[in-house]
Amino acid sequence: MTSSELRTAYLKFFESKGHLICPSDSLIPDDPTLLYTAAGMVQFKPYFVGEKVPPAPRIVTSQKCLRTDDVEEVGDAVHHTFFEMLGNFSFGDYFKREAIIWAWEFITEVLKLNPDNIWTSIYLDDDEAYDIWVKEVGFPADRIVRLGADKNYWPANAPTLGPNGPCGPCNEIFLDVTPELGRPADPAWSIAYDGNRFVEIWNLVFQQFDRQEDGVLVPLPTKNIDTGMGLERTVAVLQGMPSDYETDLFLPIIREVEAISGGSYGSDEAVTRAMRVIADHIRGAVFAIADGVMPSNVGRGYVLRRIIRRAVLRGKELGLDKPFMYQIVGTVADMMKHVYPEPKDRQDYVTSLIKSEEEKFLRTLDSGMARLTSQIQEVKERGGKMLPGDVAFSLHDTYGFPLELTQEIAKAEGLDVDVAGFEAAMEDQRLRAKEASAIPTALFGSGENAIAELEQTIPATEFIGYHETEGEATVLALLERGEQVSVAKAGNLVDVVLDKTPFYAESGGQVGDEGQIVSSGAMLKVKNTVKAEHLFLHAAEVVAGEIKVGDRVHAEVDCSRRMAIARNHTATHLLHAALRNVLGPHALQSGSVVEPGRLRFDFSHFQAVTPEEIQRIEDEVNDKILADLPVEIIETTVDEARKMGAMALFGEKYGERVRVMKVGDYSIELCGGTHLNRTSQIGFFKIISESSIGAGLRRIEAVTGHGAVQHVHDLEDLLNEISEKVGVSKLEAASAIERLQASLKEAQKKIEQLQAKSAATQAEELSESAQEVAGVKLVTSKVATANPQVMSALADSIADRLRSVVVVLGGVSDGKVLFVGKVTPDLVQKGLHAGNLLREVAKVAGGGGGGRPEFAQAGGKNPEKVDEALEKAAELVKQQAGV
Repeated sequence: MTSSELRTAYLKFFESKGHLICPSDSLIPDDPTLLYTAAGMVQFKPYFVGEKVPPAPRIVTSQKCLRTDDVEEVGDAVHHTFFEMLGNFSFGDYFKREAIIWAWEFITEVLKLNPDNIWTSIYLDDDEAYDIWVKEVGFPADRIVRLGADKNYWPANAPTLGPNGPCGPCNEIFLDVTPELGRPADPAWSIAYDGNRFVEIWNLVFQQFDRQEDGVLVPLPTKNIDTGMGLERTVAVLQGMPSDYETDLFLPIIREVEAISGGSYGSDEAVTRAMRVIADHIRGAVFAIADGVMPSNVGRGYVLRRIIRRAVLRGKELGLDKPFMYQIVGTVADMMKHVYPEPKDRQDYVTSLIKSEEEKFLRTLDSGMARLTSQIQEVKERGGKMLPGDVAFSLHDTYGFPLELTQEIAKAEGLDVDVAGFEAAMEDQRLRAKEASAIPTALFGSGENAIAELEQTIPATEFIGYHETEGEATVLALLERGEQVSVAKAGNLVDVVLDKTPFYAESGGQVGDEGQIVSSGAMLKVKNTVKAEHLFLHAAEVVAGEIKVGDRVHAEVDCSRRMAIARNHTATHLLHAALRNVLGPHALQSGSVVEPGRLRFDFSHFQAVTPEEIQRIEDEVNDKILADLPVEIIETTVDEARKMGAMALFGEKYGERVRVMKVGDYSIELCGGTHLNRTSQIGFFKIISESSIGAGLRRIEAVTGHGAVQHVHDLEDLLNEISEKVGVSKLEAASAIERLQASLKEAQKKIEQLQAKSAATQAEELSESAQEVAGVKLVTSKVATANPQVMSALADSIADRLRSVVVVLGGVSDGKVLFVGKVTPDLVQKGLHAGNLLREVAKVAGGGGGGRPEFAQAGGKNPEKVDEALEKAAELVKQQAGV
């Protein structure tokens, strides 16, 4: 059975048992406490804890997952960072009996595994599960083992150690892959610890308790089922392979690594392990990037960077000194495109980003490894066992070595790493950088608890704003400073919940609507609209009167503002299409902000967009505006939208029903925002800036409609002002500026010639003032310029005249201080060093710097200390001369 056949068989089997097949969620979870989706149940957490109602009481999925908690084990037979978890779930519907009986039916009748080779483990006191296996399944009691909470409870050790919250015993199913060895002497120990013989293929979690603060396990009002079958391990079992890496999920990737490296998988233990790590990590990197993760030094971006760099290091073991991972992206995308289209859709972007990350690491890898090796050797020579934290930080900060890589390499040399010291150095860096962040709020102080309570007690807000900009509604709730109130009076700031609303709530990059809410006794100015789960909250100021829960109101959106937003939003879709046409298919949206006054569009691209490309993009967008293309909105399913060719966007979460926004035959994308009816309503599109916002990411800001016209007016005003200042017409302004620049350049040249002549004269005077210090001629002087070229030329002239001399000059101009030092070659051979000399001189004036033995520059902060600093030069020359 192939991996694809297993995946399909699992989904179809549970569909026949009344389960709804749900698509895999993104690797980026909708949960701020998690970096990545690491289990099949993550997307269903709100259903398990009762925050949301599931679309069906029974669900089945194949979920892509990423974990790095055991990344050092990757390369053995069964461990992975990226993997797929097959899972069937019940939310208050069926429980242990159905979960166990269906698992047995699938294993024996669908997968056709030999029943005699199956073992199972249950929790110590789970007699209910034991009876179902023995009495209903007819499973041999001597192949059931009872294990403690560290092995057969979720979360592990929850009854004694926590955490508090939903938990329960679990039931694991194993396959004995070497039954010819006979019955183990201690079955419980073998099941728990001999993973090479007893391969876990399924885990059934029975969520039946809620652990309280005092540790008491209280039965849950509804009992849930959460199961997980590892696709990779099960495929290996079905295909009779000794490891997951010999299956159809990995072998094509390994063959590609063989072709690139010239190595042979299986020929050597180290080579085999290196190829396994690369095959695993390239899958994780491809899927993470395709889901919108960017390599960085924090959060999930750090995890991505780490696995890419681990793979690069393994490539070095195979003799791969140049970027190679990017060459494998196409293989991964092609293998998985029938199930997960995102990597194939974004293949060019993923390839470019991985190549860029490889190049970045390889530029510093050799020097970083040399420093690490040297530091490890130093620690060993003095009999130490710990690599200092500041060394690990330097490797991280200067050479891009993730801490975990340093730990792995040090561990191979028998050393630990001072993690506390590393973290202290990281914290010092953060404090020096003075990084600050703030979480803006669109609401007037509504607390999470109050909103969560409302979610449970009042129905979802009906949004009518796609077709209407005003309508009648009823006030369902009012919140003031985090508390529900029944009435709000003039001057109060309040969050209003209506039963229905025409106000668009901020999402997908589009800002929330503004407008007014009017009742028979009050007027409210709506300043923003946001969405909390299924409720729309209108952040409003009570301008007059008082409003009460239960009041009938008239809600009216600011139409001119909504129209300006729609112009910018529809224009972002035209811009996205134009970017892909002009720059290439890799130019994919990674974020956007749509406001009434402007649009901001972030996209993937690895270099600055040229002025010529900017003009081509603008021209293409404006051509589509002038073409008056129809804008069509189609409501359909995600699958149907994809069949239509609609593009899904990075990081966006989509439900069962989606809105497809189609602009003629030019653009088709999923979008839940508000839009125009025809492109001509945009009026005019103008890009006002293009910039970098990170590695491989660019940002365009643009204006449309009235904003674009105003931008042109502003440019005309500026051009008029320039024309007036240079005294020519607007058409002649550029030529006039060129003439002024040429004149300025000529004047600057004359000034430099005069300064050179002056320097020659000054050099002659200063040469005559040379003093002798410890047998060395020394010239020190304060000069009336801080121009480095002039001061350098003066020092050279003095050195040319005196042949053997130390020159120290201090320049002051407009509050700036500059020191220049010169030591002739004969004195350098005697140990005098301009860089060291100038470093100490500059310290007196509150500065610093240095340079080469023969020449150096340094800055200062205190002009009044320059004379004192120059006086110190004689003392320093004596020290360097050994006197």
